[in-house]
Amino acid sequence: MDTSLLHASPYYGMLPAGFFEVAAPAQSTRPDRQALAALFAEEAERYDIVFYTDNRHVRLVGLFPKEGGEARFGFWETTPDAAANARAFAALEAEARRRNCPAITGPLDFNTFQRYRLRLGAAPSWGRFDREPVNPAYYPELLVGLGFQAHLTFESRLIRPETVPAVYLEKQPLLDALAAMPFDFLPLTAETWPHYEAELFELVQAVFGANPAYRAVSGAQFRALYNSTYAAGLCPHTSVLLREKDSGQLAALSLCQPNYAPLGLPAALPPNFQRDYPKLTAPTLLAKTVGVHPSFRNRGLMNALGAYGMVHFREWYQQVIFCLMRTDNFSLHFTDGLPAETAHYALYRKEL
Repeated sequence: MDTSLLHASPYYGMLPAGFFEVAAPAQSTRPDRQALAALFAEEAERYDIVFYTDNRHVRLVGLFPKEGGEARFGFWETTPDAAANARAFAALEAEARRRNCPAITGPLDFNTFQRYRLRLGAAPSWGRFDREPVNPAYYPELLVGLGFQAHLTFESRLIRPETVPAVYLEKQPLLDALAAMPFDFLPLTAETWPHYEAELFELVQAVFGANPAYRAVSGAQFRALYNSTYAAGLCPHTSVLLREKDSGQLAALSLCQPNYAPLGLPAALPPNFQRDYPKLTAPTLLAKTVGVHPSFRNRGLMNALGAYGMVHFREWYQQVIFCLMRTDNFSLHFTDGLPAETAHYALYRKEL
């Protein structure tokens, strides 16, 4: 086989044979093929999908919204071969221009609800936490060489044990104010998750719906990632929903979990707090999915979520990572001014 040849094939209801065996083992774990097939089948209603691969060095998926607008690329895995990537992205760009797309954005596996963005620079001290973007260092370099620029940027901040006392001193007024807030704090666990799942799905759409590159997802796509099995891995002491007492409406959410990565759990074994937390020798809390409904913003709820997480933090954890915060997002301010180790990420864009 001449692996210098690029093959482009539209999606016709099936994933190409061998496509997901191409390229770079350092990029990610192998996907669940059945779940991936279901995802492509659902998203094919919104996107025209084209697969690009030379069957050895690079794989790439072009995503072209049926209603028009900017193109996206995702499911990108590659060796450092610049020439192979130049061929793949040239084909993607030619198709985007043919469709009059104003720009190409990625890497983005259909939606920010799925895997997206790249981690920049050297690996941080924690290695990798659950669902953190991880990629070889040459990935961003390849994109820049192809004319892409960082479009949206993100940070993860590690607050080490020696800084924790200063955090409590600074945030004590927030802790004191929790009891007086006109909201109920509803702990999230595997047992309570089914009671809130329908409302939680609507809350997630409202909280993240206005984020750049986010598109509403179906209930099925939501439940494939976020369900009772997922909830069993959450920290029951820091994960919470806020419900306004007067209206009964869910107003905010904070989904946190221990960093299970040091345990090296098999990919097919979802983490479980009750089973796996006791095995952690130096527990680190991951503050992961945190947000406030647009109707309740500017009422101090982001700080309230942070303060709630602090109530039991010292009993259960040594340090905390605030994960994957957009650099222009208000959530970043909770840790402003505190000493932290920071990892950086970016979503890239090329104007056509």
